[in-house]
Amino acid sequence: MKMIDIINKRLDEIRIEVLALVDNQSINLTDKNSQMQPLVEEKKVLEHTLVYLEKIKNTNYRGLCGGG
Repeated sequence: MKMIDIINKRLDEIRIEVLALVDNQSINLTDKNSQMQPLVEEKKVLEHTLVYLEKIKNTNYRGLCGGG
């Protein structure tokens, strides 16, 4: 599924952004927290979405029409 790849790529980008913020000594802790908050929220949503997409991908759906 292409969407799974897109989500995984974005999760990697978020990790890199968060690490860059943590390593940046010129930003005070309050500003770091405020800049990280939207990234953390996006990460949570993407991780939940990824779980559901993986379930869909790994489920064998078969149609029951036609006597199946």
